[in-house]
Amino acid sequence: MAKKYKFKLQGLMKLREFKEKRVKLELGEIVSEIQNLKDEITAIEKQIDEAYESFHATSKNGADGKFLQFYPFYIQGKREDIKNKENLIYSLERRMEVKRKELSEARGEVKVLENLREKEFTAWKKETMKKAQEDIDDLMTIRRNLEKGH
Repeated sequence: MAKKYKFKLQGLMKLREFKEKRVKLELGEIVSEIQNLKDEITAIEKQIDEAYESFHATSKNGADGKFLQFYPFYIQGKREDIKNKENLIYSLERRMEVKRKELSEARGEVKVLENLREKEFTAWKKETMKKAQEDIDDLMTIRRNLEKGH
């Protein structure tokens, strides 16, 4: 019975596949973080709109001037918060590009090993079939020789 095919670089292939999965996971976390920040910016923009509406409503009702001074500072703080989050998004997008390149390289490394494994398997299979055919031919020759001898 022929022995089973074993890829010599299977351990290395598993390491490369693990690296690819890890990079995919890291990339997913970055994408998720970017989306969360964008959602936070949308919420802050809504808060700014609500503050403007509140300011106009309060000023129409004749509110105290000291109270009305609060709104510009509040809105300015919210805009600074948006700027900070946009800067974070920018840096995360740069990290995301680095991770995409890293993922592309990791996929390439895995693909090289997969192709090598496939080539080796095809060669092993061909050699196994050749040996099996030789064994069959030998058995047929022995059988013919035995039949001639009787």
